[in-house]
Amino acid sequence: MSAFLLGSEPEGFLQKVAGVIPGWLYGFVQRSDDSIAFTYISSQIEVVHEVSATAVLADAEILLRQIHPDDWLHYRQTLAYSRATLEPLFLEWRIITPSGKLKYLRTNSQPERLPNQDTFWYGMVLDITAEKQSQEELIQLNNDLQESEQRFRLAFENANVGVCLVNLEGNLIKVNQKMADIFGYTPEQMQSMNVNDLTVPEDKSLSTKVMNEAIHQHVNFATFKKRYIHSQGHIIYGEVCTSLVRDINCQPLYFISHVQDISQRIEDEKKITQSRDEIQKINQQLEERVKLRTIEVYEQQQLLQLYFDQSIIGMAIVSVDKFCCNVNQKFSEIVGYSPEELRIKTWAEITHPDDIELDLGNYQRVLDGEIDGYQIDKRYIHKNGHAVYANLGVQAHRRPDGSLNFCVVMIQDIGDRKAMENSISLALQREKELNELRSQFITSISHQFRTPLTTIACAASIMEKFQGKITREKQGQYLHSILKSVKYIDELINDITTINLNTEEVEPMVIDGDLIDFCHELIDKIEYLYAPYKINFHPDLAIGSNTECEQVIVRFDPVLLAPILNHLLTNGIKYSPTNFTIDFHLRESPQEIIFDVLDYGIGIPKTDFEKIFEPFQRGSNVGHIAGIGIGLTIARKLVTFYGGKIEIQSELGEGTRVSLSIPKWPFTNIPWDSPA
Repeated sequence: MSAFLLGSEPEGFLQKVAGVIPGWLYGFVQRSDDSIAFTYISSQIEVVHEVSATAVLADAEILLRQIHPDDWLHYRQTLAYSRATLEPLFLEWRIITPSGKLKYLRTNSQPERLPNQDTFWYGMVLDITAEKQSQEELIQLNNDLQESEQRFRLAFENANVGVCLVNLEGNLIKVNQKMADIFGYTPEQMQSMNVNDLTVPEDKSLSTKVMNEAIHQHVNFATFKKRYIHSQGHIIYGEVCTSLVRDINCQPLYFISHVQDISQRIEDEKKITQSRDEIQKINQQLEERVKLRTIEVYEQQQLLQLYFDQSIIGMAIVSVDKFCCNVNQKFSEIVGYSPEELRIKTWAEITHPDDIELDLGNYQRVLDGEIDGYQIDKRYIHKNGHAVYANLGVQAHRRPDGSLNFCVVMIQDIGDRKAMENSISLALQREKELNELRSQFITSISHQFRTPLTTIACAASIMEKFQGKITREKQGQYLHSILKSVKYIDELINDITTINLNTEEVEPMVIDGDLIDFCHELIDKIEYLYAPYKINFHPDLAIGSNTECEQVIVRFDPVLLAPILNHLLTNGIKYSPTNFTIDFHLRESPQEIIFDVLDYGIGIPKTDFEKIFEPFQRGSNVGHIAGIGIGLTIARKLVTFYGGKIEIQSELGEGTRVSLSIPKWPFTNIPWDSPA
């Protein structure tokens, strides 16, 4: 039952509703012959699809042709499901309008089956493009926030000054390593302290005053100097820059403070003041003090040179034209050249060709004054020819006019780190391959189980439904199909179990038995299951004739040997779709018993030989021949338990010869009536 506003017609009501929604209303029918048509469309369709309602009423395919190619299959499947089940149609898809705009649409409609078996949907289509764009913008905002947090964390941890977070009570919340180094504690030790625990008694009121002014008087930023006590007891002079962080409601949260150790600067200032006073009082001592200062400078130069020469990282002074003016020993060790050799080589000569463009591109920006330094990972060419991975840092030293004077270059060997990164990459690739292999295994096993189970279900269903009507011959055929499928499933389960066996879980159980009779029994079973295939058996053992009064007794393990031969023989049958004959030879060498299985089928491409024994790997030419690629894997694994080997010879299109060799124990001829 439909309801409308008092005094309005249904059409008028629909037009009013359509005018206030970001979309259009429709009535859509899919006839029993699969043809489609719209019975009603509101005029708002022109805003969304850029086509008129009249045109769509005349040709419903207009809207289908606008559907984005990547969404077409999902659209058809969802519509077909709603049609089949009469469940509400709820669908989101994209369209490309005649003007080239990409829009996101959503529909929600109720299907109804008409008496003539046509299916009718009535509902609405909403333009949700703005909603999708808002979602994408929200995702981008979240990404930007994460990036901002990452930058803050890196700046906090790698700052060259002490950085700490302090709560409103003055307790240290978080401390970077530089801060801990200044005070002689570990970060963990400092995070259990209050700022006043580190402050000399005379300066404690200063921190309290700054914090109160920030919290209560909104003086959110302050810079001041104060004295601290080092963990070893001596005084540290610090310059503190602190800011109060507030929440969105302007409520104080915590302080972030930067602390720089200016003890040396304070000490230097004292010395300068003292020197100025002394200079003013004693002019005659000026020359002597200049001499003393010259000595100090020289000593500092010597100290810098010592640091340069004995640094644990490679360092070099590089000229504007990229020649090494001076290099330390570590730099020479990393690239393998002596300092003298490096002074006559350009930057490009010792750089890996693939990294020259990146390195020189950054260096050109330094020359152009765009940047004062850069840091990259690059490869150097060692003197003996191999590549050396290094982290390169370049810092420019400029003249007063801004032109480049020279560059300080620092390199650190990161070969171990690169090796670790490569190991991680290989591990991730291996994990990906294992996941793909696991998915392929599940899919293949499901298919292999489904086929025989379907055969069993069909045969049993027919026998149950027509048990009084089918002949014994037919019953025998159906029973044969059931038994054959059960046998197949049993072998498949045994195969899957075998793949997971370890060497220590299997121990050959060798018995004395008639090997030729064992082979005949195996052949009879396979020919029964794979009729009309025929296996021609050719035993050739130089042990003696197999007469009625004697049998050939050999020491072998029938439990391991049976599945190995079964896989080799059934593989020969499976991949010989046009030739129904398999040749099976039994022969011997002084140390081994050898089984040869020859088929005349499709053969194996040479390029597949290396992987043919791997789990779930099959020849690239198998086409639609059923199988999951574990037969040869299992055979080789069982042969390994047995102590034997498998060899394959194959010609594409002509057939395959598989030779199985197992250890040989002495043969003995035992009469049939022997107590043994």
